[in-house]
Amino acid sequence: MHKILTLAAATLAASLTAIAPALAAPACANEGHIRSVVGDEKTTITFQIVGENDETQFKIYWIDYEGKRQFYKHVFAGDVYQQQTFMTHPWVVTAPAPGGPEDCIAVYLPQPGGSTIVLN
Repeated sequence: MHKILTLAAATLAASLTAIAPALAAPACANEGHIRSVVGDEKTTITFQIVGENDETQFKIYWIDYEGKRQFYKHVFAGDVYQQQTFMTHPWVVTAPAPGGPEDCIAVYLPQPGGSTIVLN
C-alpha cells in the first residue's frame, strides 16, 4: 500500500510541475481560452512602465469570467499602476500597433504576495 501511495504522490507532483509553467504565464495565443474564475485569495498586480518618452505606452485589461477583455488603464512611460485582484484573475497587456489594432504583449497571472510586471 505504501508503494502505491508513494507512486500516486510522485505522479501527482510530476503532473502539477508540468502544468505550473502553463498557468504562470499563458501565451497571447491562449487568450481566447482563459478566463477569470471566482477566487478568494486576494493579491495585487503592479505594472511598472519603463521608457524614455510618451511613445512608450500600454493598455491593461482584466480577462473577465466570460473570457473577454475589460479595459482598466492606459499607462505611459514612468507610470506605476497597482491593481487589487485575485490569484485566479488573468491580466492582458497590449501595445498599440502602427495603423492597426493593439498587439498582445503578454498574459499575466498574479502570484501570492503580489506581482510586479516591468514593461518597456
